[in-house]
Amino acid sequence: MLKFKPYNQDQLMLFPLDIKKCLPVNHICHVINDVVDNLDISYIEQTYSKNGAPSYNPRMFIKIIFFSYVRGIRSSRKIEELSFENIVYRYLSANQQPDHGTINLFRKTHFLNLENLFAQIVRLCNDLKITDPTDISIDGSIFRANASKKATHDQKEIDKLKKKFRKMLEQAEKIDEQEDKEYGKDHSYNEIPEKLKDPKTRQKKIKQLLEKLSKLKTAKQAIEEKQQNVKTSQDKMLLKNKTFNTTDSQANLMKMKNGETFQPAYNGQIATSKQIILAYDIVEDESNSLLPMIEITENNTKKKVEKVKADSGYFSKQNIDKINEKEIDAYIPDQRKSIEENQKRNNEIPEYDRRNFVYNQEKDEFICPQNQRLPIVRTDQGTKKYIGTNCMDCLYKAKCAKGKNRYISYNPELEQLKIKMREKLNSKVGKAKYLERMSDVEPVFGNIIYNQKANSFLCRGKPKVKIEFGLACIAHNLVKISNWIKKENKNIKKLQLATLMRLPVIA
Repeated sequence: MLKFKPYNQDQLMLFPLDIKKCLPVNHICHVINDVVDNLDISYIEQTYSKNGAPSYNPRMFIKIIFFSYVRGIRSSRKIEELSFENIVYRYLSANQQPDHGTINLFRKTHFLNLENLFAQIVRLCNDLKITDPTDISIDGSIFRANASKKATHDQKEIDKLKKKFRKMLEQAEKIDEQEDKEYGKDHSYNEIPEKLKDPKTRQKKIKQLLEKLSKLKTAKQAIEEKQQNVKTSQDKMLLKNKTFNTTDSQANLMKMKNGETFQPAYNGQIATSKQIILAYDIVEDESNSLLPMIEITENNTKKKVEKVKADSGYFSKQNIDKINEKEIDAYIPDQRKSIEENQKRNNEIPEYDRRNFVYNQEKDEFICPQNQRLPIVRTDQGTKKYIGTNCMDCLYKAKCAKGKNRYISYNPELEQLKIKMREKLNSKVGKAKYLERMSDVEPVFGNIIYNQKANSFLCRGKPKVKIEFGLACIAHNLVKISNWIKKENKNIKKLQLATLMRLPVIA
């Protein structure tokens, strides 16, 4: 009896190998293959010409790129390598091996309208009944940009650098104009920086300095434009409006998840239902993205959003007013809700908290715990500001006021919205509904960041970053479709994807 099974690497097969049969029946590549085969990609195909040599089939690129993002692979060079070495890639590419430059070019060129493909896959999830587009959760997460924090400057730093670079440039140009022999071998030549001694190196340095000065000029102009366009003084003081990154001009300094460091980053927004991503976007300001995300969701699903859940970062008078206008049932706490309710529950409300100030509606003023008046001084867009008159003489000023006088900002309409929202969220139905958000949207970011390894972007600039983020969202949805098929023991061939995925091409 043989001790080992026959092992002969030179053994030829009598019949051609069917790669598909080498893969498990329930492998996710079959789902990706069938979904992509039924996508409407006419807007991509129209960009190709019949002239010249035949091009690779665009569906082949879409399949191998989608599968790569499912596996957490974003490098075009790695995709090229796997197209030779990995049997799944050989199956999806029909044994073709495009080089990494061609893969990357396709990704940059033909995925600018990636929302089209994403919407078709969302429609498939909806028609498979694995999501409910009328009841959504919205959240955002910070993703590091492909840029160094050292390349982020404010106006003062820019002025200092420009002064430094101009001095270096003047020195280099002065040296370049003179003959090196004027300095001699030893006489004062050691004063010239080492990098500027060689003429070729000097010319290269001059060119680099001119480029840096040009970038700094652009950076200063961009900061000035940001400062001019902001609406309020509070917005003007925000870090993102005071800085500019010369490596990725569209990245902003954002506080990272650890809450301690700031890095150039982008804010990725998603709207989900039952852990299916229905909409995505890259935004600068999370608080202003609530309504746009709802609109994108409705555009993708062709269904009206009836309920929305989001965290306190989205609560504002403007957002709640518009939500009410659209007759959407919203579950969004204000930023002080949990803090103030915990203080009240534990009887720990600070003595000089605003809640201990009495409002006199007749005189439109507040009375502090020491029975001192805080009359109204101005009103700005519905928000009233009240300032104390005798704070400087008060013995308890250190406990009450941070500045010269204690002030209170109060918007009656906003306060009413807060009260109504808190009552809703504290009800039995409200608590259960808001709790759904935690199990709906949070695991999605966990999958993208940890399983797909997409905690930072490789590309630079918002358009390319949005493509990267969109591919990660599509990959997530494909995994959810595959898992649903396995769980429900469905046969993908019998699901009639072509019928389910009929969606007009988005212009």
